[in-house]
Amino acid sequence: MSSATPSTTPQKVRYIAPDLARGLALLGIAVANLPTAWAIPVNADLAAGFGGIYGTPTLAESVAVVFHGMFVHVRGLAMFSTLLGFGVGLITMSLWRRGFPPNEARKVMWRRYGLLALIGVVHLVLLFFGDIIVQYSVIAMILIGLITLRDRTLLIIAWVLIGLQVFVTSLVAAAMVLYPQFTDMFPDMSDISIDSYAQYLGFNTMGLLGTLASLPLVVLMLGPIMIIGFVWARRGVLVDVDQHRRLLLTWVAVAAAVILVIGLPWGLSSIGVLPAAWEMPLSILNNSLGLLTGPGILALVALVFRGTTDTLNPALRAFVALGQRSMSGYILQSALFVILTQPFTLGLGRESGILVQMGIASGVWLATLLWAYVWDWLGWPGPVEWAHRRASYGRAGLPAAYRPQLP
Repeated sequence: MSSATPSTTPQKVRYIAPDLARGLALLGIAVANLPTAWAIPVNADLAAGFGGIYGTPTLAESVAVVFHGMFVHVRGLAMFSTLLGFGVGLITMSLWRRGFPPNEARKVMWRRYGLLALIGVVHLVLLFFGDIIVQYSVIAMILIGLITLRDRTLLIIAWVLIGLQVFVTSLVAAAMVLYPQFTDMFPDMSDISIDSYAQYLGFNTMGLLGTLASLPLVVLMLGPIMIIGFVWARRGVLVDVDQHRRLLLTWVAVAAAVILVIGLPWGLSSIGVLPAAWEMPLSILNNSLGLLTGPGILALVALVFRGTTDTLNPALRAFVALGQRSMSGYILQSALFVILTQPFTLGLGRESGILVQMGIASGVWLATLLWAYVWDWLGWPGPVEWAHRRASYGRAGLPAAYRPQLP
C-alpha cells in the first residue's frame, strides 16, 4: 500500500514476531550497555568497549569479543528503533479504523508520546543517564507530524537521511584511519567515580542536558529506521510475510552484510588479529551502518516465527511476554544494574572482564524474562505500560469510533 490512508481491515490476530523481537532486543541492549555505560572497564588491555580483556586473551574471550562486534552493539538499539516506528504505525492504523481524522489522531498520539517522554526523563534522572526513551519519544512525535505522507515520500526521506549519515560517518572513519590522533577527542568515561546516589542523580541530570543537546543528531540517526518500521506497519509487512518475502529477505541480506563487513573486522581488530588502528573507525561505522541491522534482524524474526498469540508455542511465551512489557522490562533492567554495578551499591563488573560482564548482563535479562513470564501467567500488564496507557487514554480508553466533541 503506497497511500497515506492505511487499510481499514480490522486486525483480528496479534502476530508474535514484533513482541518476540522486543524481548530478544532487550538482551542485546543489556549486554551492550553494561560495558559502555553501567560498568565501564578500567585499565583493560584489549576490547574495553566490549567488557575488557586483561592479559593475554583466551579463546573464549576472543570469541566473545567477535560475537559482541557482530551481534551485540547497536543490534538491539537498531531493532528497538525499527519496532518503535512500527508501533507508531500500528497506533495510526488503529485510529484510522476508529474514524479519527488526521489532526485528531495526531493530538491523541502526541499526548501519548509526550507522556512517554516524561517517563523517559524520570527514568534518566533516577536510574540511567543513557536512557533512550526520551529520544524515541521526540522522534515519534516528529514522525506523527508526517502520518499523512505517502509511503514512497516517507521512504525517500529515510533513504536520503541514511545516505547523508553514511557519507558523514565514512568521512569521519577515514579521517581516523589517516589521523589516529582524532581518537583522542572521545572522553574516557572509565575515570568517572560516583560514590553516592546523590552524586549519581547529579551525574544523570547532567546526562539529561546532554541528551537534549544531542537530540538533532539522534533524530537524524534513528529517524530513518523508525520511518521504515512505520511504513512496514502500514503495509502489513510483518503480517503477510509471504507477500513481502522478497523485501524481508533483502533486509536480512543487508543485515548479514553489515555484520560480516563491519562487525566481524571490528571484533577482530579489537583483539589484535587485524590492525588496532581500525578499531575506532569500525566502531564509528557500526554506529551508523549498524542501524541497518534493525530492519534486517526484525525481518529474520518475522520469517522464522510466523505464529500468532492464539497459537503461541509455550517455549516462546516468556520472550513474547517480555516484549509485550518491554518498557517495564527496560526500566527494571536499569534498576537491577544500579543495584549490581554502581560503586555505592554492589560495584560488580568494572574489572571483571568480558565473560563475567556478559554473564551479569545475561542474568539481569533472565531476571526480567522470568518476571515477565510470571506477570503474563497472572494476566497482568506491565506496570509502566498500564500507567502510560491510562494517562494517555483515560480510564475508559480509546472509543470504538471517533465522536467529535460538539461545542
